[in-house]
Amino acid sequence: MTASVPSFVGAGNLVYRADRVPHFVRGEGAYLWSTDGRRYLDAEAANGSVPFGYDSGLLDEALRHCRDLPALPSFCESELRLDVLARIERLVGDVVGEPGRVELDLGGAQGMETALRIAFSAVGPGAVVVFEGAFHGRSGMTSMLSSSPRYRELLAGWGLEVVRLPTPDCARCPHAVVDAGCTTGCRAAVRRWGSELSGVGGPDSTRKVSAFVFESIQNVAGMVEPDHALLRNAVAHARRNGAVVIADEIFTGMHRTGPRWGFQRSGVRPDIVVASKALTNGAAALSAVWAREPLADPARYRPGSHSSTFIAIPHALGVARAVLDRWDRWPQAQADVEALGERMAVRLRRLRVGHPDLVRDVTTFGGAARIVLTGDHAARLRGLCLTADPQVGLVVAATGMSPDVINIHPPLVISDADLDVMTDVLDTSLRRLSERKESS
Repeated sequence: MTASVPSFVGAGNLVYRADRVPHFVRGEGAYLWSTDGRRYLDAEAANGSVPFGYDSGLLDEALRHCRDLPALPSFCESELRLDVLARIERLVGDVVGEPGRVELDLGGAQGMETALRIAFSAVGPGAVVVFEGAFHGRSGMTSMLSSSPRYRELLAGWGLEVVRLPTPDCARCPHAVVDAGCTTGCRAAVRRWGSELSGVGGPDSTRKVSAFVFESIQNVAGMVEPDHALLRNAVAHARRNGAVVIADEIFTGMHRTGPRWGFQRSGVRPDIVVASKALTNGAAALSAVWAREPLADPARYRPGSHSSTFIAIPHALGVARAVLDRWDRWPQAQADVEALGERMAVRLRRLRVGHPDLVRDVTTFGGAARIVLTGDHAARLRGLCLTADPQVGLVVAATGMSPDVINIHPPLVISDADLDVMTDVLDTSLRRLSERKESS
């Protein structure tokens, strides 16, 4: 463990935001091992990117797909890439019920920017509508979509006009009626843009809204699921105003929340879907952007509109093919992930009963869950999870946008025994946090 940043390491990322940073050397299943031999259960799944856990066999499978083609110029095609594109297209198109085309990019933020390129090519550049609490990346363009102003302090695409709809988090909404979900007023609020009063142009305006971008569950905002009727109203209004509807499925895609795609939970059908993390099990940087026909047709979105040196890199494509093979071999993924959510809910509810002074609420969404604390204790609890138990550490997530929420999203293949370990470490850590609160 170390509390200091090595002299040769740039620390602008998240690695050194905590005082104690484990140095990991090995992973297997849902566990990681550090240099000192300590074992850690990963209840965060490498930020949601390892649904199948730590499995070196995936790399062996991937290598077989790309051993004879270690590199490829970015302006050339391969049968490997075509196979991956065709399979991803079916994964989305079969659910949306329409055919589409797939573009590849290097990561989530890059995929979101590609989605906007496609949308702007189709309807022209304009404003983008998102929800409060949105997180779509930290690049210059996507930082403008993301809610936290910290993401825009050093680099931002200031030419992009962004409109934020009221928060979909009922617990933080000033208009919410307790336990009633979104009110009629909340649902009407998402339809105000495009009016003379809203300050945002409608379909007849030159400076109109070009895209509505949403997360089916806002991960960084504290695992917030928009009211399903609210989201349907927002999507319908976007379509009436000629905007392209973009689903950010970077975290929620491929069964993280139960269905194959998170947007299925609310019954909406997007025009563009951005997927990433679960396509490579954390073993390669790759995102996929599906756009329904004819949005990405070459006549609209012309060749050369976007390119990247590593979009066609065979290693990443080999990983994607190996991971897609794994998904194909899991025919009951949705049912199994929903059952995982039920098993997590039972354990987390016990924590809520056992620690009423610290745990206000728990909610599960398939293979994801949130623990809502009674105060802004998430960062302290996250640190305690690493150290409080002498036998095993626990990796959980907490963000500055939701300092009272612990996010739980383990590998989707986690066992019941591992869930028991997770619960025991959380219980110990909550007790330590309560003791520290009492002594302070």
